[in-house]
Amino acid sequence: MLGSRCILLAILMLFIACEKDDICNEGTPGTTRLIVLLKDSENSTQKKEATGFVKEINSELPYLNFSGDSIQFPYNTSQDYTRYAFGIINPTSNDTIIDTLQFNYHSRIDTYTRRACGFKAEFTIADPAFEPLHTPQWFVRSEVLTQTLKNEEQAHVAIYH
Repeated sequence: MLGSRCILLAILMLFIACEKDDICNEGTPGTTRLIVLLKDSENSTQKKEATGFVKEINSELPYLNFSGDSIQFPYNTSQDYTRYAFGIINPTSNDTIIDTLQFNYHSRIDTYTRRACGFKAEFTIADPAFEPLHTPQWFVRSEVLTQTLKNEEQAHVAIYH
């Protein structure tokens, strides 16, 4: 009888000792992923769909395939730029055209969320946001749409191709 009361008391103390922020809920926002809107270089008001992949250079992360007029992907939060290989599939020839682009950002602000979730980083996007590292094959230019990477509710940068 005394043993079961001790176990019950220990379990009760365990629940009382736990704080609500000891668990990071699945829906808790972390560091924002970059959202790139693809636009037509000849008609800047029109979105232009593409199919292809994005791969961070010198990263163990896998290729991210995309299809549509926008791409959402992570970036390297430990420096002021991230380099990506963007592969676009040419719809007429089915060849893949690859451009290596550097995404530039600065002014990192770390915001504490909760003990279980830690910090999330917010960045200010540099202008130009993307610059080609070699002679571009499909990339024409980029435009900053939202200066700060804070949320994933709207596109941050447009790439014209």
